[in-house]
Amino acid sequence: MPYELEHATNMYLSLLGSAECVYELVHRTQWPDGLAPLEHLLETPDSLYVIANAFNLCVVLVAQLGSTTVLPLYSYSNRPRGTLVQMHDECPITPLHVQWIHHRSERVNNWTVLYYEKIAYWNTRVARNKIK
Repeated sequence: MPYELEHATNMYLSLLGSAECVYELVHRTQWPDGLAPLEHLLETPDSLYVIANAFNLCVVLVAQLGSTTVLPLYSYSNRPRGTLVQMHDECPITPLHVQWIHHRSERVNNWTVLYYEKIAYWNTRVARNKIK
C-alpha cells in the first residue's frame, strides 16, 4: 500500500490536507507481516481510501460512532475486482463517505449505481428507526 500512497500523492494531499497526514498514513501502511502494533493500524475513515484504491473495491465501515462506505477515488477498470464479504441481496450498506463526492475521478462515477439500492435501503431503515 505504500506504493498506492506514493503513486497518488497529490490526491492524498488533497484528501488529507497535509503532507504530515500523508506521511503518517505511509508509515501506518508499512508493516511486513503478521499482526501490526497499534501505531500501524489504519485510522478510519480517510485511511480506508488507501484500501479501496489499492484493491479497487468497496469498503464498508460499521462502527458505533458512525458507519460509512468508501469507494475508490479512481480506478483503472470500470468494475470492482471483488469483495471481501458476500452480502445478502437485502443487506443495506451505509451512505458514501462525504469525501468521495469531492475527490473522486470521473471514471468511478458509475460505482454509485452498483450500491444505490443498498444505500437507499440503509437510509430507509435508519429513518424508520428514528421515528420510533
